[in-house]
Parts: sequence; C-alpha cells; structure tokens
Amino acid sequence: MRPPGPLSAGAGLLAAALLAAAPARAHGPAPVALEVLAHDGAAPTLLRTNLGLASANGDGSYAYVCPSRWDGNELAQATASPDGSEILVLSFGVVYLSRDGGCSFTPLTGEGRFVVSAARTAAGFVLVEEEYPTDPTPDRSTLLEVVDGEPRVVEADLPGPVDGVLATASGYLLSGATFVADEAGVRATFDVGASRVTPRAAEGDVAWLRATAGGEVWLLRVEGDALTESDRHVVAHGPVRLGDRWLAILDGVLHAYDAGEWVALGEVPWTCLRAREGHAFACSLEAMFELGPTGAVPEATPAFSMLQLGGPRACGDAAARRECERDWAHFGGESGWVETEPARSPTGERTAPTAEGCAAHPSAPASPWRAVAALAALALARRRR
Repeated sequence: MRPPGPLSAGAGLLAAALLAAAPARAHGPAPVALEVLAHDGAAPTLLRTNLGLASANGDGSYAYVCPSRWDGNELAQATASPDGSEILVLSFGVVYLSRDGGCSFTPLTGEGRFVVSAARTAAGFVLVEEEYPTDPTPDRSTLLEVVDGEPRVVEADLPGPVDGVLATASGYLLSGATFVADEAGVRATFDVGASRVTPRAAEGDVAWLRATAGGEVWLLRVEGDALTESDRHVVAHGPVRLGDRWLAILDGVLHAYDAGEWVALGEVPWTCLRAREGHAFACSLEAMFELGPTGAVPEATPAFSMLQLGGPRACGDAAARRECERDWAHFGGESGWVETEPARSPTGERTAPTAEGCAAHPSAPASPWRAVAALAALALARRRR
C-alpha cells in the first residue's frame, strides 16, 4: 500500500477553509463578566469583564470599552464612581483615569511608583502606592486621594505596608498582614501568620478581611479587639451582606456566618461574590447574577450576560477609535459577535441584522460551507487549466 501523499492544492484549500471557519473562541478564555462596577438601582451600568469593560447603552445592550484606551491589558482591575462617569483602571501598577465614561483614559502615576490597590470613595478615589522595583518588599506604603482628577498624598501613620483598600460608607478601609485601619487611623493589630491580608467588607465597627499564606486562604472578622478566624481553604469569595446574613463561598460551598461560625448552605457554581450599591452579585460562565435575600441558598437572577455586549462607542480621537475597532474585531470576532446585534436583556440572544440594519433572528456561527464551496470551485478551475 502506498504511503499517504501530500495534500493536493484543492484539498489544502478546503482544509484551510474548514479551519478558518471553525467555531469561535478557538483560543483564549471564554468571555465572562467578573465584577459589577456601577449600578443604577435597576441594572448594572458598568462591569469589568475578561475582555475589557462593558458600559450600559440605556436600551438593555452594553458598549465595549476597549483595553486599547488604557494600555491594552484586557484583564486590568477597575473601579468607578457610582454613576460610572469616572472610571479608574489599574494595570501593572499604573493607574489610568477616564472622566468621560470610558472614551479616553489618562495615566495618573509616573515611573518608579507602583500602585497595588485602588478604590473609589464618596469624594473620588484612594490609591495605595509603593516604590517599585527599587524596593520590592517595602516597609511602608503611600496613600493618595484622587479628587477632580488630581492625586494628592494623604498623611497616614501605619504599622506596615498596605495590601489592599476598600471603600466604605464613611471613607475607606485599609489592611496589611498585621493590621486593619481606616481614614481615622489604625483599628486593630494582630498576628495570624498571614503573608497578605486584604479588606473585603465593612459594616459599622465590623471589618471583614481575607488572609492568605502558603496557598491557604481564610476570612477574618475584626470587631474592636475581638478577632475571629474561619477555617483554612483553597478558595474564598466574599463575604457580602445579604438581608440579615453574611455570606461567603468557601471552596465552592456557600456559607452563612452564624454565632461566630461559618455554616455550610450548599454547593454553588459561582466564581465570584461581591456587593455593589447595596446589591449582592455572583458570577459564573453563564452570566452575572443578582442574589435575592430569601431562601437558604439565595435565588440568583441573571443581571448581565456577555451576549448583551456590543461594539464600542464612536468616541475619542480618530486614532483611538481605530485601535478600539481593532480590539473589537479581535475579542468580538473570537466570540462570533462582530456584525451581530447584542441582546437587550440578560436572558436574550444576539441577532443578525437584516439588509436594512434591523435585527431579524438569533445569530448562529457562520456556516463554513459557503467558503468551502468557493475554494473548491477555485481548486477545480486550477485543475482544468
């Protein structure tokens, strides 16, 4: 039997066509919403995703806020004013601020400084900054407040470097490996053997912190001089206040805090648990869900789907618009969203526009057979010649 020979020109073209027409997302992670950044009381108005940001259009769809508008990092951290008009992005230690709803971003921090955490406050934003890489293990941090787009240093006497900052009703909460503090000063010091401690929630005199060390993670509750520790886990999300309970996800199981202990409620498929504007949200590959206050395991109602994400707004200068369209062609193209209309609700479907530009029917991946037929005809014509 003869060994298989090389592909003919026609077969090679057919194979190339089939590969080119393969389903979207052949590489890279699936598109997913990671965090609600702003909420108008009815629905999220700004979200962070693993493709960039999503900004509500007002008709149920969302505009793509492209990562090229800051430094190109689609996984950058972000926070925003309650109405989403000011957006602060933190990428690789550099902070970028938009004051026009995400149309343009301006870097706020210079070389030689490294921002490790950021949060929005009632007045603006607060940043935690360190000298880096000249001092990769600093013994202190610098706090900056950003008001009206201008950063200024805040004097603070803290016992060590800050690992994270969280906005509260009165200002902000800071924590490091051995302490928790707020805008008024140090609240408590402790030694729990953690390499890193970040703030997760605050209510009155109660501060919730997330501690990590050696691949383990656990939650701390600090009230005055009293400190309560959870068991050690591999993954921990939350806690968030929902109704009259504090909830957290520990190693994939939803827990409620009761009389000093975390009580298991049941397994959940959620990969985040955060609060924003008095609402509690959980995310999964399927959607971003808002959690209801009733039920042992809260009811999860879809609040946002990545199928609601459409192309970018035509704003910014011409060069920025071109770069943004390239981002959309790349990230939206991988998902098969380019030249489709976004869904208008979290449970809706994308639609293909008609010749008049109106949405006609649910979109589907483009069939490869039209391209295959054209290339087959080309190959046949070459053979006949």
